[in-house]
Amino acid sequence: MSEMIENHAVSIVTAVLPRRSSGRVINRVFNEGDPSVLLMQARGTLAKDRWYQSILPLVSPEKSILQFYVPDWEVDHIMEEVVDSGRLHMAGAGAVFSVPCEEFFHSSDLQLWSGGREQTDRRDASHTLKENLTAIFCIVQPEQSDVVARAAMQAGGHGPIVHYCEGRGLRDRLGWLRITKKRTKEELLLIVDNADADAVVEAMVSAGRIDTPGRGFLFRMPVEKGLISIASTYGSVRQQASMQQIVAAIDQLQGGTNWRDRSVIEGVAAKSAGLKLFGKIRQRTALEDQVILSCVAARKVTPDIMRTVTRAGAPGANVAQAKFIEEACEKTSQGVRLTTERGIVHIVLERGHAETVARAVRDYIAEQGLTTACVYTQPVTRAHTYLGAETAAQAS
Repeated sequence: MSEMIENHAVSIVTAVLPRRSSGRVINRVFNEGDPSVLLMQARGTLAKDRWYQSILPLVSPEKSILQFYVPDWEVDHIMEEVVDSGRLHMAGAGAVFSVPCEEFFHSSDLQLWSGGREQTDRRDASHTLKENLTAIFCIVQPEQSDVVARAAMQAGGHGPIVHYCEGRGLRDRLGWLRITKKRTKEELLLIVDNADADAVVEAMVSAGRIDTPGRGFLFRMPVEKGLISIASTYGSVRQQASMQQIVAAIDQLQGGTNWRDRSVIEGVAAKSAGLKLFGKIRQRTALEDQVILSCVAARKVTPDIMRTVTRAGAPGANVAQAKFIEEACEKTSQGVRLTTERGIVHIVLERGHAETVARAVRDYIAEQGLTTACVYTQPVTRAHTYLGAETAAQAS
């Protein structure tokens, strides 16, 4: 049995990059002192920039999602290194953003930082990185992902980043009827300005019918800071700037994103002014005061961890596969680092229930003596799924 170490000053820095540039970014961050990284394979989403784009299939360029465990005082420095080595100032080059952890527990052999800088040497990257951002995650059946992705782009979001995951929860309680529901899911990730978040979420929930039984789950997380440069369209060489660059330029001229607030024409103000440009706006019920509990451990034990969380009362969980790369790991004769497989288990829970489930997971990891494992929680502002009449009444 091994004891887990608690840390309250850790953030998760996530980078979304073209696959060809991920190795360069990993090497740069390792040189700066981060000893490990999680690597997930994903794909982007691009639509043809023509009037007939709705009848053409979406293009899915290969992407890599990198996740770093970073002390809070090193977040700006690491993000600057990712921006520089990943050339994220170029249009469509990728994204990087950070979300602080409320709690972070890890096994004693998981080294979080090997750099020599102290907290007093903290670097400020406020001149490069942007605040007032929201990360949107949407878990749907694979056949739904294109519909939801198109809706997100039409509402002003960038092309979603998509990766595979497996779901547990409702399917496991269906008995032999589980054959009617696939275990494989796809998770869509978008990072948008706070001013655009409501419109993008509404479009995705409507397109995917997320609030009907068995259709999926969507949740939002507050982003502390980030830089987003992800393309949505391809095929046009006549425009010298992408739509994202044009919107960013208007933001700068207007001194912020308030000009994008649609409540004037879609909300109460529209009714009082007699405007009905968009028809009736549906008031959706959402789950609030939630947290996302994440557990990273060896891939072979993720089924046991998922059983542990469901026994502790979690309504469901999703697991994604990743490669765990360490700076000090062995290399092949060609200089390629050897990796190990990890599973990342995600559970969205009520804040009051999260500690019970987290404790059950930590106890399991300690009892089994699992190595290079961690458990952490992060805030979720709102979540959408099928609630049922009783749950919806309580949420409202």
